[in-house]
Parts: sequence; C-alpha cells; structure tokens
Amino acid sequence: MLDNEYTKIDLDNFSAYVVSRKVLLGLSNEKLAKKVNISKGEISKIITKKRKGVSLHSFYLIAVNTGDTIENARDSVYAHRNFNLTQIKADKKDMSSINKFGSYMKENFETDSVEYIPGKNSLEIISMKTGITEKRLKDMYFKTGAPEPYEFLLIEKAVGKKPGEMMKDYIKKHPNNE
Repeated sequence: MLDNEYTKIDLDNFSAYVVSRKVLLGLSNEKLAKKVNISKGEISKIITKKRKGVSLHSFYLIAVNTGDTIENARDSVYAHRNFNLTQIKADKKDMSSINKFGSYMKENFETDSVEYIPGKNSLEIISMKTGITEKRLKDMYFKTGAPEPYEFLLIEKAVGKKPGEMMKDYIKKHPNNE
C-alpha cells in the first residue's frame, strides 16, 4: 500500500474515531472542542476529513481529554498499520563494512574510545527498529517534518516507553499554538 493510501485510511479512521467519541459523550462539535482544548473549526475539519494528515496534538488531546487511552485510540485509528518493531542487535556497530582507513578514522577521531558503540536510541537504531527511514527521521529531528501520531507511537515503543508516555511530555512541552 502506498503512503497516500495509508494516510487516507488514517484520516477516515480518525474521523470515525472522533465522531464515536463525540456520540459516546453526547457532545456537539463546540462542546467537544472545548472539552479537548481544540478549536471547533479543527474538530469540524477532522470530522469532514479536510486535513492532510492526523495531527499529533489533535490525536493526543482528543484521546486523553475524552477519557480514552492512547492504546485504544491507536487501535481504532491505526488498525491497518503494523506496530511490531524489528529486532536488532544494537550493542555494537557492524564494523565489517568499514575498511582499514575507516576503522582508523573511527578509532582515532570519531569517538573518545577505540570501539564505536552507537547510542541505544540513535537515529540509525530507531530507523532499524521502526522501519521509519533515516531520511524521514532526519526531517523530523532537524527540519520541519512533524511526526505523525503513528510514527510517534512507533518511536515510543522503540525507545521502551509506554504508548502516549512521550507524547504526553512532548505535547506538554510543545503545545500547539494554532
């Protein structure tokens, strides 16, 4: 399946999820917006699928502020996505592809120690575990690419956090100022 096909399913499922939460709580768009701290216009755009993707802030705020769990929201919105991580051996960098000069440079100039040991949660390791490309991760880390909720959930899992644990901290530290 292509990324844009997944995105359409994400949006369809998120819209249905928001409608189900709204109905369950017996709220109008306006009252739901107030309850979850998102504008009425944003709620309307989500329900009518006028968004390009699922916003991390909207996903989190709607799930948590309507009394749901991140796990249930994830399973409702992203049932079509795979959240299994790839098992990797992350204790040592594979040095077999490095030639003698590369080894010399790495040992003498790239690290403080002779043996190169990548960070447990380096971009490379997270990419291998989650299947998110390094280019995409670099866009999220260093450029203007914002993580999609499903990417955030995969990253949380890759670094050993519970679903929503990092998301909660991130949203708290970086509120959406739309």
